[in-house]
Amino acid sequence: MSQSSRAPHGRQSAAEATVKPLPWKAKLGYSTFSLSYVMQTMIVTWQMFYFTTFLNVPMAVTAVLIATGKIVASVIGPVWGYISDRMYRNALGRRFGRRRSILIFAIPANFVFYLLLWIPNLPIPVYFFANLLYWAFFAGITTVQYGLPSEMTENPTQRAQLVGVNQIAGAIGGTFLSVLNVYLFTIWGKDNWESYFNMALLYGIIGTAVLLLGFLSIQERPFDESTNVSDADVNVGDDDAAANGRLGFGQRLVSVVWNFLSVLKVKEFRNYLGLYLSEEMFRTVRGTLNTYFVIFVLLLDPQTVSLATGVNLLFGIACVGFFMWVTARIGGPRAYRLGGIEVIFVFLAMFVLAMNAGALPTGTRAVLYIGLGLFMNFGITGVVNATQYTYTFIPDVDEIITSKRREGQYAAINSTIDDIFSSAETIVIGLVLEATGFVEGAQSQPPQTVFALACLFSFVPIVICIVGIVFTYRLRLNRENHELLLAEIARLREGGSMADVTDDTRALVESLTGMPYEQCWGHNNVINVARRG
Repeated sequence: MSQSSRAPHGRQSAAEATVKPLPWKAKLGYSTFSLSYVMQTMIVTWQMFYFTTFLNVPMAVTAVLIATGKIVASVIGPVWGYISDRMYRNALGRRFGRRRSILIFAIPANFVFYLLLWIPNLPIPVYFFANLLYWAFFAGITTVQYGLPSEMTENPTQRAQLVGVNQIAGAIGGTFLSVLNVYLFTIWGKDNWESYFNMALLYGIIGTAVLLLGFLSIQERPFDESTNVSDADVNVGDDDAAANGRLGFGQRLVSVVWNFLSVLKVKEFRNYLGLYLSEEMFRTVRGTLNTYFVIFVLLLDPQTVSLATGVNLLFGIACVGFFMWVTARIGGPRAYRLGGIEVIFVFLAMFVLAMNAGALPTGTRAVLYIGLGLFMNFGITGVVNATQYTYTFIPDVDEIITSKRREGQYAAINSTIDDIFSSAETIVIGLVLEATGFVEGAQSQPPQTVFALACLFSFVPIVICIVGIVFTYRLRLNRENHELLLAEIARLREGGSMADVTDDTRALVESLTGMPYEQCWGHNNVINVARRG
């Protein structure tokens, strides 16, 4: 191992750091990322409604504006992941950590551009660029968040705890926002832009404050050979590049693009993406249309949206503990199927409620909607928990291929592909509603628009969820296979020979990676396109 690759004197290795029990300070610090999503929940729940109702921005323009921001986030995401994996190469990364150094820039910028979205009477281009830059810096934060469970520990139980704490914090944050919104709507009113702006400002301050607490509390892998990703970017025999770890701009651009594309070579990652995209897409459809579904289809008021969201998220907190136990016992794929099948039946029940909304008293409609939401949230909790738990194994599969820890790369790819698909969803939803005669700023909608809303809200998530269930049958990652994989990684880290691999381990590695065992552990061009074995 080269001198530049060695862990600094007096510092523990990454392997030593990630097998020790995590302190609760670090676990709670990780949860602050989800607590900060009070800002994101405000965006997802109210931005389209706010723009079309109070800012008088046409529906189609609003849909394109929102989608464009997500597209930018999808493009910039791989750059955040690529840079954060390599931040130990510079003084800032060595001083603050390769993940924290990203947060130094992303947290304040995220707040500024988030707030601009809620200021009225600005030109549409200002909203466009504010939305674009909000999503660009939000991508940096989510890249760090998604990579941390694998970054902070190699213990599957502790990773499950991090996933669970993350979900619980998200539910607490969402409950806080929703319940407080009911009160704020009561004292500020629900028919004026000031109420929405004041709520956005409040949640922006809260979200930024908890992110700063997370910055001070999270743990990272220390510098060692596995986290020194930069040395894999240069070619053997390139003395100038090896000496300073630097590539020219053209070489670096090629490297960013290649690292984005090459991860798709990993077989188990492709299978995981089927779960992840299905989970994110059906929740995006539900989140985007939920407000319209409640107000225009079920003919309920905005307070019902916030109350139902708060009650459902509070119920979800209890569900997390159950699914942490279930997922550990039956594995991520089976837990995903359990939650997904339950969600499908609830969406069907929501459609039945929508078709009979006009014949039911207001109170009955509200109670049925909130009750069905509880059952739906149970299933969604299971799907999300299973997906996030399964993801924590993916960087370990990558390490057996590259011998490096690239949590940032996979976290960025996650959010990038998700943003691409959710952007397409947003555009399609906006165009479909526009085509059915959606009227911006109106208190009611034409019958054909109401029917389209009911169908989109109910049946599109069902189809997407079925796709995710199909992919669960392709996954091979479970707790037992993961332990065998980690044992092989540990053996190779300690200098073990690849020639001594057992037949069972060889078969497992090849089934997870989709490549011959002899081409693993850095004997490939997954990181560096110019490298040859």
